[in-house]
Amino acid sequence: MSTTLFLAAALMAQAPVTLTVPAPSVPATDVGYHELVAGRPEAAIARIERNGLARAGDPLALINLGTAYKMLGRKDEAARLYRAAASSDDRFDVELADGRWIDSRRAANIAIARIGSDEMLALK
Repeated sequence: MSTTLFLAAALMAQAPVTLTVPAPSVPATDVGYHELVAGRPEAAIARIERNGLARAGDPLALINLGTAYKMLGRKDEAARLYRAAASSDDRFDVELADGRWIDSRRAANIAIARIGSDEMLALK
């Protein structure tokens, strides 16, 4: 075995494995983002429920669905959906409306913490 190949194998064995999973490539309209930022929570709910992603446990859809219910004053339902996203087995990096990327569980926990505020969390 060559020295270079042996060194590469040794380095790979020592390097920590990091796996970043991007959010699924779902158009923003599928998770109701445009409807949420336009202040149309009913339309967002209809779109998200129609595509089935929330029923499948998709954290992005659960968070946006929760936000739509929060906009309608249904904070208990919103909190339930945010908690489901926070405890989901699926975990993605998600884009916030301001362009920042964070872990979907962190986004869900931020939404839970802000359930009593007027702030709305919409994910692209």
